[in-house]
Amino acid sequence: MPTTTDAQGHSLGHLSTAPASRREWRYAMGILGVSLLGFVLTLPFIKAPLPQIPAFVPVYVAALATCDLITVVLLLAQFRALRSPALLVLAGGYLFTATITVAYAAVFPGLFSPHGLFGAGSQTTSTLFMAWHAGFPLAVIAYALAKRARPVQGSMGVPMLAMGVGVLLLVAGWTLLATAGHSLLPIFLDGDHTTPIGHLALLCVWLLSLLALLTLWSRRPHVVLDVWLMVVMCVWLLDLALAAVLNGGRYDLGWYAGRVYGLVSAAFLLALLLSENAGHYAQLVRLTAQLGAANEKLERLSLQDSLTGLANRRCFDSYLAEQAAVASRHERPLSLLLIDVDHFKAFNDHYGHHAGDDCLRRVGHTLGLSCRRPADLAARYGGEEFALILPDTDLAGAGLVAEAICAGVARMDIRHAQSSTAPHLSVSIGVATLAASSAAGADPLIVAADTALYRAKDLGRNQVAVQP
Repeated sequence: MPTTTDAQGHSLGHLSTAPASRREWRYAMGILGVSLLGFVLTLPFIKAPLPQIPAFVPVYVAALATCDLITVVLLLAQFRALRSPALLVLAGGYLFTATITVAYAAVFPGLFSPHGLFGAGSQTTSTLFMAWHAGFPLAVIAYALAKRARPVQGSMGVPMLAMGVGVLLLVAGWTLLATAGHSLLPIFLDGDHTTPIGHLALLCVWLLSLLALLTLWSRRPHVVLDVWLMVVMCVWLLDLALAAVLNGGRYDLGWYAGRVYGLVSAAFLLALLLSENAGHYAQLVRLTAQLGAANEKLERLSLQDSLTGLANRRCFDSYLAEQAAVASRHERPLSLLLIDVDHFKAFNDHYGHHAGDDCLRRVGHTLGLSCRRPADLAARYGGEEFALILPDTDLAGAGLVAEAICAGVARMDIRHAQSSTAPHLSVSIGVATLAASSAAGADPLIVAADTALYRAKDLGRNQVAVQP
């Protein structure tokens, strides 16, 4: 069953608020065309008698009541979300049809007793049938008139409870009238054949359904729910015409066909609501996936230095503590390199901030290339300082990596006229290693690497110093 969608196929709002599109009208006209074709093909044989199958009634009623009750639940869910009185009224109409069809089955002759339960008489089922087929159009009319009513304020439970109790009392009252007040009822049915007064009453019910359709049509603008309710009412009119107005009586082709039409009309709105729920669920899945991706990206950004693209200080602190714990637990070495760009303030002041930022990006790129294993992590430690975490690396191996970084920065050949160390940009590196048997943790490793870095600076910069 179609629902209103945007250009990307995403559902737009609720059925009771989304404007009806041309697509909705095309689908509706197509279904009505098929329904009318079936109606026309049935007409020549409408009074043809068929085998009497009383078991057909409880099967039909069970299916109909189940469809209607699920529709009630879905409509009430929309009522809770939108607080629209029209939705509450429509839910009441479907609850009425669900409960009165159960009463109809209970008093149907030959099912639970020869004449039906509760002291039913020969006119009881006809009376309940007319009440059933008059009550729903009245609910549709009330829905159409209540579309522009103000949203319900306060608790949703009270109006829903009032609606439910009111519908049950109404059905109980009609059932009591049709059973205990049987002697007061006109003769609608003579055996299995409809009497003239029965045909007149059914014609009035049919005209009431037509009035409901016209009222719904007149209350513009139409939303998606209106379109499919109009389809329901059209099929409802065909149901009444086949099963009660044009046929001869019970168990003829029109009687059976009308009930099939009635079941189809009950299933229309249910299928639409279920389709909408499925669309909302799919949209929720898409949004959840998008939110997850956005959160993942945000998490990455929160751990990434925006200038160099390396890990930031927060990520460095967390990762170093984690790797220190792993190294201690598994008795593996862990090395740390602290890297400082020599005379960076003088470079920044002389060449400008833009050149300084580009310099840091290029140094960061060189450090990133030094991460040869998945567990290695290069980070911007702060300002012009960088760090490199090397799990499972001893002091000698870390020293080789540090020498390679110094050489790599020198090969970039970034001119530095204000440096007293070299004519090009250079770095000083301090190297420290957490011994495999040590349980000292991350802080002493940082202190050791920082001490080594200061020794490299004291020795003239542009070199590597390792912890003693």
